[in-house]
Amino acid sequence: MDEYKPPSPFHDAISLVDGLVIPTQSDDDLAHWHFEHATDRAIAGTTFTTPAEGEACILIFDSIRWRPHSAAAHALLDSRERMRAARFRHGHDQAAYILAHAMWRLLLSICLDVDPADVPLTSTPIGQPLLPGTRFATSLSHSGRWVAVAIAGARSVGVDIERTPSPVALDDLLASVCTPAEANQLHDLPRSDREHALLQLWTRKEAALKAFGIGLTLAPSTFPITTNTPINPPLSAAAQPPCRVSDLILPTELVGAVALPISVQRFAVHVLEEI
Repeated sequence: MDEYKPPSPFHDAISLVDGLVIPTQSDDDLAHWHFEHATDRAIAGTTFTTPAEGEACILIFDSIRWRPHSAAAHALLDSRERMRAARFRHGHDQAAYILAHAMWRLLLSICLDVDPADVPLTSTPIGQPLLPGTRFATSLSHSGRWVAVAIAGARSVGVDIERTPSPVALDDLLASVCTPAEANQLHDLPRSDREHALLQLWTRKEAALKAFGIGLTLAPSTFPITTNTPINPPLSAAAQPPCRVSDLILPTELVGAVALPISVQRFAVHVLEEI
């Protein structure tokens, strides 16, 4: 159930891969207990609570710290997610994907008070996550080792994180990310500031397009963005409510943004540490 994500210059490519070693059934039960118990303890170390109507939370974690739980996490994925995981060329990319999706399901199961296997996580044809029959919306983003899960008591939510500094030359991407006015503003900045500002702008746009349910089916360069003011959806998402985009305060190697309907008045960010 990935959100629509065509190949992005900011994300690693995927291909064929080696598999994980999955434990025996008796070991599996114990591994599941350890993973879920570790998640419970990590959440207890934050101020996280299930978001009420008009609230949202974003949970950030470093997948490397959770890699000892990779096998147990793999067992929580559905068949579609396992097929996607098997396409990654590198083991660390595969583990990051598996842990992202398993943790996503665990966090949703806590909010919905159901077993992870019973989380009704589906998606639209272009990959927008849906939680039918619930009062929640959700979004997922991962960049390298880092993962962000957003859960909102609202109709929609979009989150995006990116590593900084970027592994690609950002100046080459101005035309594909920015409107002409945005590109002119960025050109006036010193180079180091320009790269950071462009990366932040990218996360704002991707978060908003996720919240509107259309992802990168709309070229970011055709969609101007502002922060903390209402943004009307593009024509291709006219049925969606206006959103407000906010930058996230994150660990120093990340930038990110969240987009929420204007009915959502507050959100919180939590970093989950493996304990």
